[in-house]
Amino acid sequence: MRDVTPGAAIDVALFRLRRIWARPLRPRRAADQHRAVQMSNVMVVHAVHKLNLSVPEVTVGAVAEQLDVDPSTASRLVNDAVGAGFVEREESEVDARRARLRLSPRGRRVLEVVVASRRAYVDSLIADWDEGDREVFARLLTRFAEESVAHPPDLTHLDRLIAEAIAETAVG
Repeated sequence: MRDVTPGAAIDVALFRLRRIWARPLRPRRAADQHRAVQMSNVMVVHAVHKLNLSVPEVTVGAVAEQLDVDPSTASRLVNDAVGAGFVEREESEVDARRARLRLSPRGRRVLEVVVASRRAYVDSLIADWDEGDREVFARLLTRFAEESVAHPPDLTHLDRLIAEAIAETAVG
């Protein structure tokens, strides 16, 4: 399967990048705890931070939407981030049946370190690029990301295609 279109090259590059950016963090220990810091903890920290910038109360449901996961999955991820000391639960001021989430001081510091590390890494990768190339790449990648958020893929269509492909191979 050899496709040399720009879309194919972008697809391959994005798949490779996803493996780098979403790779679980190597076993690292959170300060004064005996737990590994998981990428899922970092994702929850980032989601809670981002949501706190735009909504009055961050809930597990909002984290589920932000991370594009089921509410039960978000609940498990948030519980783990709470257990790691990165996120704190407080009583909701809107609905006593809900809890609002906020970053703990440890969570804010982890977010700062992760963002700084990622940005330094990206800067090192493009350090020898021409300034114009860096600006064009940043503009086009941002545009691409905005388009992908505005027009997400139809996963039900993909699920159907995968089921059909599996059925085809089962018959033969």
